[in-house]
Amino acid sequence: MFALKRFVVALLTLGLWVHPTLERTLEPSPECYSFVESRSSHLLYTGNSSVGNVPILEYKVTELTSFDSEFELRTLDPEGVIFFGDIGGQQNYFLLAVIHGNLSVQTSRGDGQVLVTSGPKISDGEWKKIAVMKQEGAVAVYVGSEAAVTVQQSAESQMAEIGNGFLRISIGDLLPDSGVTLGLNPPLDGCMRSWDWVRQDSSILERTLQDSKVQRCWEHIAPGSYFTGVSSVGFSPLVLLGNSSAELDGADWTLSVELALRTVSARGFLFILVDTQNDYILSLKLNHPSQELMLRLRGTLFWSCSYPQTLCSGESQFLQLQVRPGQLVIGMGVTKATMRLTDGDYELLKRVLSQPGSRVYLGGGPEGVSSFHGCLQAKIQGVNVDLDLAEVKHGDVRSHSCPAALDIRDGK
Repeated sequence: MFALKRFVVALLTLGLWVHPTLERTLEPSPECYSFVESRSSHLLYTGNSSVGNVPILEYKVTELTSFDSEFELRTLDPEGVIFFGDIGGQQNYFLLAVIHGNLSVQTSRGDGQVLVTSGPKISDGEWKKIAVMKQEGAVAVYVGSEAAVTVQQSAESQMAEIGNGFLRISIGDLLPDSGVTLGLNPPLDGCMRSWDWVRQDSSILERTLQDSKVQRCWEHIAPGSYFTGVSSVGFSPLVLLGNSSAELDGADWTLSVELALRTVSARGFLFILVDTQNDYILSLKLNHPSQELMLRLRGTLFWSCSYPQTLCSGESQFLQLQVRPGQLVIGMGVTKATMRLTDGDYELLKRVLSQPGSRVYLGGGPEGVSSFHGCLQAKIQGVNVDLDLAEVKHGDVRSHSCPAALDIRDGK
């Protein structure tokens, strides 16, 4: 029996297409710190679904001799889809995902209900061998040699395995015509290698990796968020402020922004508060022409300092920005300054932060304008910012990983 080698690598429309913005992110920009950005042609990135890159495999059930699959996975992302499959129609599906850092399985039941089962923690940045094995009336998921999750199959799913339909597998997202409701953010900042899908030839994936660099992963990763120099993310301020948003009406409210970074190009916006008219109310930028870190308030230069000598040496940089009643405090390395903030400006900042439609951008401006290139970690109100909470993303941003060469922890 010969398997029908009908593999489809799709961008939600089952046709190969790479967003031109993503290809531009890999163009070189003026660098102040050079490193080898080794994106391997045998490591498949699973997190491009937000821009339409979803590899999909399709097989005729009658041509299959096995339903077992295995692969190795590496991720630091606490949430996202690893793969989604259905057989004989949308009603018989199987979802393997990461939720709260743990392996999770979601599958359909014959009565229309959904079964969700949680497994071990896997979001530690280490490679994990994962196998999905068909058993009698059940599916078992192994991590290494240990059975992590076992779920019972519905009668409908078992019947579909001997039917005349198709088995479809999408990597990193749902199938485009799936009606499944997810309680998670699909893109998984993760990497896959050494795959074997239902014991069939999947060389189309290797060809995709050869053709498209944005589908590749780095050989080694470190925690952080990687911005390519033509990318940015935008958030609702109230999402970032969390519980402190309820205190915006208070007279003693304080805004705290902490940034840790390692630059590749010494330019671009690091932080911007944009109002509903798209005006920049508060911004922090690496200004390449003057070689200065610039803080602007309502479009006017409020403070600046020369780049530290270590900015382009590969060392990590740490910035702190605080807005208090009557004061704006900023620090970068050993440089620290305290400026007077008028009551009017203090109230303006609070008002913009509380307005629906305002946004906070990290790593660049709207549409990726004047963007940062390097590894960035941000805290707002003392809480790590999860880029998966962003309302908008521009360009190829890796939310939870950076090349190991830009590891902020190793940057002295």
